[in-house]
Amino acid sequence: MSTEEFPILTQLLLGSGLITREDLEDYKMISRDLKIPVLQAILNSGLINADNLKTAQEALAKVTEKSITPDIAIRALRVCMQKNIPLAKAIESVNSMHQRTQVVVAASNDLTDLLMSAKMLSQSQLGPLFVRSVESSLMIGQLLVLDDLISTEGLLAALHAVLMMRTSEMPKGDAVKGLEHANAQSISFEQALFELGLFQHPDAKTTRIGELCLMASLITREILAECLEIELFKKKQFGQILLERGLLVNEQLEAAIQLQSAISNDTLKPYQAAKALHAVCKDGKNVYEAMAQFHGAQDEGSMRLGDLIIEAGICDKEKLESVVSKNPDSAVRVGSMLLKAGVLDEKTLYSALRLQTSLRLGYMSHKKTVELLRYCFSNGVTVEKGMSDNHLYVPSRMQWTWV
Repeated sequence: MSTEEFPILTQLLLGSGLITREDLEDYKMISRDLKIPVLQAILNSGLINADNLKTAQEALAKVTEKSITPDIAIRALRVCMQKNIPLAKAIESVNSMHQRTQVVVAASNDLTDLLMSAKMLSQSQLGPLFVRSVESSLMIGQLLVLDDLISTEGLLAALHAVLMMRTSEMPKGDAVKGLEHANAQSISFEQALFELGLFQHPDAKTTRIGELCLMASLITREILAECLEIELFKKKQFGQILLERGLLVNEQLEAAIQLQSAISNDTLKPYQAAKALHAVCKDGKNVYEAMAQFHGAQDEGSMRLGDLIIEAGICDKEKLESVVSKNPDSAVRVGSMLLKAGVLDEKTLYSALRLQTSLRLGYMSHKKTVELLRYCFSNGVTVEKGMSDNHLYVPSRMQWTWV
């Protein structure tokens, strides 16, 4: 394999989800230590079987001979994995699903302007990226992540900022400040807005299709960012993008839309809807059967901050009651008293408040909320790290409504 082909292959493997960026870094280290090609290290790992790797190399050959674009190759590989069909049939399926759009994404757009204003992208980087974007049919943000120029979280932060700017929720100046702060501190965009006093409360009943699919473990954060960028700049509906990219089939998308409505009308909590969607897509359950199953699995929809802290083992009941003498139902007041008394530190307080909010808005169950707070406290990690370690997802914008 030539040195020119290897970066394209890694992009295909990363983009199709056959490997993660963390996997790739491990393979590179193993390659250096054992003095073997990275490709051999990937194959020896056992994480990708020989057939899948062969399919990826077949896709690479088609990209190299310019019979398909890298974008088509990535989407076809996903379909191959999902439906266990040959590459040629997957390419045919992808081409048949694709709805062409007349929208041409310019090099200078809301995303690139915002990234340059926040000093996350330079003018010298933009030109070559735009040329590659046109040649490969990949979006500029997706290329930035594949080239490791920005993180997936950085791209998601910028895309959420674009979304807020377009819906008139935020002026560009505030979006740039939030993005700069988030990038400098390696925190979420919403936390940056909170720290800068710029956070605005979202509609608690609005769960986006992409968020629901991520909660149901049907897509990754990388795919969420990829699809959101296409939605914002190609003027396509998120659901249509999921279909075109081989991530859902029509019946699954219809179930997701139905479950999204169930959240809006208070029939299901978001975490229950996510479980139901997973059961529909992974276990083949009927959507009504899944809704009935998880609607019946009700637990407490709310709990006081003090009770959460006690259940998580951060302090005992007697100690808490000795500090909290009034307003036990006001989470912010209780938190402030515990902070001043040295019962918990600021990091733990914010973790507890964020998780309590996730529980109150229905994005986590009572049990998971307690378990996650205990995990974060015991291991000294952030909520983001705790969620990642435990394969959980709650939209960041839904964790700060106590502000």
